[in-house]
Amino acid sequence: MPFPHAARLLLSLLLTALLCGCSISQALRVRDGATVDVDTMIADISGAPVLFIGERHDAAAHHGLQLRVLQSLKARGKDVAIGMEMFELVSQPALDAWSAGRVPEDAFRKVYQWSWHNIPWGMYSDIFFFARDNHIPIVALNAPRSVVQSVAQRGFASLSPLELAELPPDIDARVTDEFVRFIGSYSSNHGRNLESFRHIAEAQMLRNMVMARRITGYLAAHPEKVMVVIAGGGHARGVGGVPAELKGNLEYRIVLPPVPPLDKEHVTAEDTDYLLVERF
Repeated sequence: MPFPHAARLLLSLLLTALLCGCSISQALRVRDGATVDVDTMIADISGAPVLFIGERHDAAAHHGLQLRVLQSLKARGKDVAIGMEMFELVSQPALDAWSAGRVPEDAFRKVYQWSWHNIPWGMYSDIFFFARDNHIPIVALNAPRSVVQSVAQRGFASLSPLELAELPPDIDARVTDEFVRFIGSYSSNHGRNLESFRHIAEAQMLRNMVMARRITGYLAAHPEKVMVVIAGGGHARGVGGVPAELKGNLEYRIVLPPVPPLDKEHVTAEDTDYLLVERF
């Protein structure tokens, strides 16, 4: 039996929304509960040296919002850098060459696909092209995946001297019981014993700490820069994320999408400055 006209129209709208990525136009300003437009949000956060713009990795609308923030900062005359969870330090020479316009797209795609193979190139390509066309540096933030995997499997205390040598010297990713419970709010520990789940929490903390050290190290060397940090919502969150691990009283602002368990009923000013309002 054919769909009624109203059902066909609704299906068409939903498919269009999925295909276009549903651009985001509003955000909840957490400090006072006001809903504001994106331009107002960007104007409010643009004075900080670090802007965390969190994402769900597979949400095109979040990447569109990240690009809009970058474009606005550039238009305001800010000297921008982009810090990305998606790359490890080993990829930094390729990132530098890309931003300088010395790498063809096909070659850089291979670097991206090795680094972040589960998410299609097209999700981030507009950001990459904006960086290349404007010679904006992209900074690799993530910890080496082999070390992260070792920690997730055996715990931070099991790392060998060679593995520790791949990390910044002041990293100690052993975690508190409170942090383990916090990670449990994002990820079920069903089927895992307490020790193995603690190892997973340590791996998350390791990534947070390494990303924080990369950010502070880069900005110490380039104090004129404003860094836009592109990372998953759990890493960008003020509580239990990268911001909590920053050194030197570095000022930052946070923008997050609704990422369970964070929503407009449960979000606090410690979590984020703004929570994106999504149409679907």
